[in-house]
Parts: sequence; C-alpha cells; structure tokens
Amino acid sequence: MDELERVERELLGALRRADLNAASALLHDAFLITTAGWIAEPVGKGAWLGSLSERMTLDSFDLRLLATQRFGDIAVVLAESAQEGTHDGEPFSLTFRYTDVWIHGDDGWALTTRHASIVPRT
Repeated sequence: MDELERVERELLGALRRADLNAASALLHDAFLITTAGWIAEPVGKGAWLGSLSERMTLDSFDLRLLATQRFGDIAVVLAESAQEGTHDGEPFSLTFRYTDVWIHGDDGWALTTRHASIVPRT
C-alpha cells in the first residue's frame, strides 16, 4: 500500500470510528470540500467535521484508488468508496467518488481539497 492510499484509508477509518480529532489531523487548515449534496457548498474543515458529528455515522467502507498523480509535494487522488452507515438517522448504502488534493509538509500528508459525488446505481 502506498502512502497516499494509507492516508486515504486513515481518514475513512477515523470517520468510521467517529474520531474527529484523528480526522482533523489529516486535514489541512485551509481544507475545503464539495460534498455529494448534503451540505451547502463548499465548506471548510470545521463545518464539515461538525456536520459529520451531528448527521452521519459510517459503519463500513471499501476503498479503491482509481488513479494518483504526484507533482512534488502535491498529489491528486481519484478514489471510489462503497460505504454504509446512517445519514440524518436513515440508513444509506452508496458508492462515492472522490477527487482529493493532498499536500505534503513537515507533518506528512494533509488533505486540502475534496470533491465528492455519488456514483449512480446502474
């Protein structure tokens, strides 16, 4: 497993455990996300983590990296994740695609930007 897959899995693992401190440590201070439509967009680190803690549980995930590109200390990851959990108290089972931009600094990789979308069911 390469280091980008490791940090992608660490972030989803922290969300599955509802460990927002661990998730926050993987996010850049200037983090921005466009979600799959459940938050007014884009939002920053605090708003996203706050909404997650109030509205979502992640019970399981299956992650696969579709492609990665590295440009020095910047990397772009295209990933797909099948997930199950609850959102606003209702169960969900969806597959998401992410475009993630990571930056490498003194503390390792930090996620700076995420665009998430739902993969349509066929």
